[in-house]
Amino acid sequence: MRVRDPAPDANPDETSAARPSRVRGGTLHVEERPRGKGAGRHVSTALALVLVSLGLALPALVARLLPPAASPLAGKAAPSTVEAGQEAAVKPSGPVRLCVLRFRNLGGAPALAPLELALAEAVVTDVGAHPGFRLIERGQLELNLEELDFSQGPRVDPATRARLGRIAGAEVVILGSLQQAGDVLRVAARFVHVETGEVLEAVREEGPVDAPLAVQDALAARVRELLPRLSQRLRP
Repeated sequence: MRVRDPAPDANPDETSAARPSRVRGGTLHVEERPRGKGAGRHVSTALALVLVSLGLALPALVARLLPPAASPLAGKAAPSTVEAGQEAAVKPSGPVRLCVLRFRNLGGAPALAPLELALAEAVVTDVGAHPGFRLIERGQLELNLEELDFSQGPRVDPATRARLGRIAGAEVVILGSLQQAGDVLRVAARFVHVETGEVLEAVREEGPVDAPLAVQDALAARVRELLPRLSQRLRP
């Protein structure tokens, strides 16, 4: 019986333990096993498990070590909230501040000249009696009525709006006019928003030219009717 010696540098104990042997034909054969193959598979599996664990733990680790990134919307309110806050900040309060200008004599009839101030004073009396309005005096400012827009459009022209803006403290200005057409007297009054130039309300009355007081009273009555509606619109 021949026995194949292991490699000279091999440890006999390790060799016999690592190499299975069997006897064939009276000869002891030591079978060679690929060295490190099973161990390598175990190392690869362990390494893969470590890498997977690191991959799962890495986001949480980074989140703990790094401060959270600030959101670009942080500290900013929604546009509708900001707009609502700005609108509330500039929203007027208290009585509506109103100024009544002298009525303009469109036809220039000398007989109607006294009505220019009389009609304005009648409107002033009714406005002053309403708790939702506060009259603003023109003071020393006397606007040239010839330069103001008395057309019947929904807005006054920019030049008129700019001139009305010179009336300090006024929120609404009443532009009134009177005109004679034959034996008929026509009067009108428009409530103009100073900031926007919008005509908020308008009233018109007419009557016999020889009965100006009746026309004046009719105009005042129409103004009294619309004042609550105007106050509600500007101070909802």
